[in-house]
Amino acid sequence: MEDILQRVVELNLINDEQPSLDVFDVDYFHGRVDSLKSAFPEPFFYHAMAVKANPLRCIMKLGLEKNLGAECASLQEALHSLAIGFPANQIVYDSPVKTIKELETAINNGFYINLDNEQEVSQVGEYLKTYPGTVPVIGLRINPVVGAGNIAMISTATPQSKFGLPLTKDTCERILSLYQNNPWLTAVHIHVGSQGVPLTKFVDGANVLMDFLTNIEKVCPGQITTVDIGGGLSTESAEPEEFQYIQYRRKLEEKVPVLFSGKYKVVTEMGRSLFLKAGTSFTRVENVKDWIKDQNPIILTHLGTNQFPREAYLPHIWRHRFTLFTAEGVKKEGDEIMVDVGGPMCFQGDYLAKEVSVPRPEIGDIIAIHDTGAYTMSMYCRFNSIRASPVYGVKKNTEGRIQVLCYKERETVEECMRFWGRSSPTPVE
Repeated sequence: MEDILQRVVELNLINDEQPSLDVFDVDYFHGRVDSLKSAFPEPFFYHAMAVKANPLRCIMKLGLEKNLGAECASLQEALHSLAIGFPANQIVYDSPVKTIKELETAINNGFYINLDNEQEVSQVGEYLKTYPGTVPVIGLRINPVVGAGNIAMISTATPQSKFGLPLTKDTCERILSLYQNNPWLTAVHIHVGSQGVPLTKFVDGANVLMDFLTNIEKVCPGQITTVDIGGGLSTESAEPEEFQYIQYRRKLEEKVPVLFSGKYKVVTEMGRSLFLKAGTSFTRVENVKDWIKDQNPIILTHLGTNQFPREAYLPHIWRHRFTLFTAEGVKKEGDEIMVDVGGPMCFQGDYLAKEVSVPRPEIGDIIAIHDTGAYTMSMYCRFNSIRASPVYGVKKNTEGRIQVLCYKERETVEECMRFWGRSSPTPVE
């Protein structure tokens, strides 16, 4: 990381005009994709990256070049993926709330679609009665009800989940009837959650899914061609070590061997575990407040709730690793003290973290926030109209020198303010 930051400093990319930036380690990301594919080398496994984790065009193109598909939580993400060059049949349209027009657009484009509920099944069924084209793969999201992980708000397999249809003893026949009455339903999908969900929950969910698929085969033999086991595998921001996909495969082989039979196309939807540790955010220390005895000094920086809303509002759950560097990009050494890292936004809760242990900070230092390649820029907050940071890709060239590539410029003032609408109203008649 030190060599990357020193190259950034050498290029004068941290300055008054852009006092913060994000970098994305291309070589690291390639390694993560390769490790996923080596863990699941079978040709019937198909891996779609979660666009919501990092929708930057240049980064998505890295995934496309590695033959990943695109898992999309909205029609906009799906159309974004199509425009970038992803083949339509490798775009997984997963939105939990779809209008009739969105469903029709997805079908017309040939996206793989996971429906969420009975109403969507009915709407698609009506549209397909007169649809002249080839019907794409269409599945139904099943909630396997295997319970929550450590973070309830992103656990999607509880009885109260808003996602999919809950599979219980009382609902099983009702869900089976949807497949019986709609032979164009050729896929089945689960996703049990993401961060904070233990690996066993993902495996349990796949086990429930395949048991249910046995029931579908009894009443609709041969109808199902595709099984989507979701993604979301936890990757801790507070830990330097990365989750290894081979662990997931071994557990699935042990508990759900039918997934590896080749009978079905198997889709995964990885996001955080692919992107997270490839990214690092850097921000300049603009001020250090150390006025109150027995109180942590406060570092004031240019990144806070604008780029890290989860970290600011739920600091006990979302926590990053931090490293402090000099203005020249040299890692600071020496005795460490506890500091609070504040952001640029106009409310008291705007802290990246509190009780962060670093060497004594000085104005002009650069602080690195590690593991920001997923769910960082994609969750950017517009409060206070703070301009979003630029994003740079970094990789080593054939001579071993770090190459820096601009993926996204810092917003201009005009681009930032365009979000707030028209300068004068237009009558609507």
